[in-house]
Amino acid sequence: RPPCTTSLIQGRMPAPFFPEVSAAWTKAAIVGGEIPANEFMDASKQFTPIFDRLGKVFFPVKADLNGNVEKLVKHLAATPAATLHAMIRAEKAAGKSKEKNSASGSLLWLKRAMQFVFCLLKRVSKGEEANKAAQEAYKETLMAYHGFMVKKTFQLGLMAAPSTATMLACLGENDAQSMTEMVEWVSIAEPLLQNIHAFLEAEGLDDKATA
Repeated sequence: RPPCTTSLIQGRMPAPFFPEVSAAWTKAAIVGGEIPANEFMDASKQFTPIFDRLGKVFFPVKADLNGNVEKLVKHLAATPAATLHAMIRAEKAAGKSKEKNSASGSLLWLKRAMQFVFCLLKRVSKGEEANKAAQEAYKETLMAYHGFMVKKTFQLGLMAAPSTATMLACLGENDAQSMTEMVEWVSIAEPLLQNIHAFLEAEGLDDKATA
């Protein structure tokens, strides 16, 4: 088993990553077709430390995800809402959904970043080598929304993505256990991300403009 060489926790045995994360995402489960807003923010915050384990190559995604979580938390503090859907509908009704740093735009880019990592982990959980999975996940999710320079930067960076063996070494003490826990998180996260994607499309808020 290789050591965890990509992580900020080099030199010590990493604690299992997914159990607490899956518990947080379970608390954000869909109720009545909608996702509880504060619980989803907590789940997203709980997830972002994965990038510290997987290495600097993923730090641009981490920064993007964290930035959008912070914007959404501020929106919720200013205009409290029980669900993500209620928050976005209220903003749309106020005619503010197209403004810079809107909740709608922040949720859209948060969803895209999460879809990238979700796709990566789902591919790895199905047996695809992590380095290839990272590149394929990028093509499947974020690539269409990135301009030329951002796209090239990501593509070059992801060539240095870790192998599956290194990834698993950074996600817990036991590879088989980490893989099982990864599969569980994928199954919990999938309906939430699908729900957000479908909602934003239905509301006409899935802006295709590139970054």
